[in-house]
Amino acid sequence: LHILDYDYYFSVSEHLLNENTSQVLLVYDTILRNGFDGHDFIVGLASHFRDLMMCKDNDTVKLLEVSDSVRDKYAEQANSSPMSFLLSGLNILSKADMEYKSRKNQRLHVELTLIKIAHLNAAISLSQHENVEKKK
Repeated sequence: LHILDYDYYFSVSEHLLNENTSQVLLVYDTILRNGFDGHDFIVGLASHFRDLMMCKDNDTVKLLEVSDSVRDKYAEQANSSPMSFLLSGLNILSKADMEYKSRKNQRLHVELTLIKIAHLNAAISLSQHENVEKKK
């Protein structure tokens, strides 16, 4: 079927959450070397982030169409994924999806997208810190 395994998305997401850019890029390189398409990867990662968001609320967990063992993995990763990270990441991934076909260097486009997402937590923290300083 040539469908990317869930474990790749869990691994990539974990590295993104930990701001481990080099590991994210190495996993993405492995994905490409295994013959998978960069655009399919972006779409799949966006779906993964969506599923993580669904696991943030007990009422929406039932919207996941996966086995119980995979659902448990989603629930575990969702607990360590801030909603602001997931929403911002989905925004970046959506933009990357729309722009993918028009890019001359599609690999670089995906790599830059991953780097942006890997630095989201730092950007969100900085923004929150600036807001606290403004209030003082």
